[in-house]
Parts: sequence; structure tokens; C-alpha cells
Amino acid sequence: MTLAQPCERLTDGVVVLRPWTIADLACVEAASRDPGIPEMTTVPAAYSDAEGLAWIERQHGRLALGEGLALAIADAADGVARGQVNLLVRAETPGTLGIGYWLVADARGAGRATRAVDLLSRWALAQPEIDRIEAHVEPGNEPSQRVLERVGFRREALLRAYLEFPTRRADALVYALVRG
Repeated sequence: MTLAQPCERLTDGVVVLRPWTIADLACVEAASRDPGIPEMTTVPAAYSDAEGLAWIERQHGRLALGEGLALAIADAADGVARGQVNLLVRAETPGTLGIGYWLVADARGAGRATRAVDLLSRWALAQPEIDRIEAHVEPGNEPSQRVLERVGFRREALLRAYLEFPTRRADALVYALVRG
């Protein structure tokens, strides 16, 4: 399965999903200061401009390598990046993508994650080769669970000790959104 950059601008007038740019380094730096984001993503825990630029380049490389699509969640009014939403190709399950997302601390609680997940999920499920989108969420991450439920994802399972982090393993709730 190969993903392409969306041809149309993905926006609902409040958020816009777009490729990362060098102008987004402040967002990457803010994310690196949040202990949870570097633990569960590839955002550098020790920020420098060089590390931030390398991270942005890796996000562009996901598409080129066929791994997925990583987009900045930006405010539509001013274009400032506030987080990320991504789709990951699951080679072991054709037609299924994984979805992940994060927001910097001062951008949470205003519905941006829900809007971003909804926009990207609807776009992905409109692609003929995509039938299912999955999210894996720690049981204690209730805000993330609410994001998924608002978009229409359904909780399907609990995978014990499924998530692997540098210093721990964690259970994962499986949420899925399917075509139709």
C-alpha cells in the first residue's frame, strides 16, 4: 500500500493539516519538553535546532519510504503548528492504517486533536485501498480515548503489555474506524 500527500488542503476552517516546515521548530521544541511526547514518539527528548530539523526531515521521509504520512496540526487562522497527526502503513494487514496524534500542552482541550483525527481519517477512508484505521491507546489516556470516540472509532480490544517504551511496557486499548 502506498500513501500519497493529500491533493486537497485538509482543513475544517479551525485546523489545517499540512507538511512540516522549518518554521515549525518551535512546536517541535515545545513537544520535546513534554515528557509524554518523546516517550511515545520520535520527537527528540533533548532538543536542539539540529535535532528538530532532523525530526522534521524524518517526517517527510515517512512518505518517501512508504511508511506513512505525517502532518502538522496547525491553526487555520495563523498557520502555527500545534501538534502532529500521522497515518502509519501496517504492512502485515493490507488495507489497514494506524493513526497517531499529539498536541503541545498549551494547545490541548480546544478540540484540535478531534478535528485533526476526523479530517485525516475521513480523507484516508475515501482512498479505495483503505478499509480500516486503528489506534492503540493506553487505558489511562482518557483524553485520547474521547478524541477517538468523538470521531466514531469503536473500542475493540485490550492488548496486554503491547506497547513498548524505552523504560516500560504498557497495555493498549485498540480502537478502530472502518469504511462505511
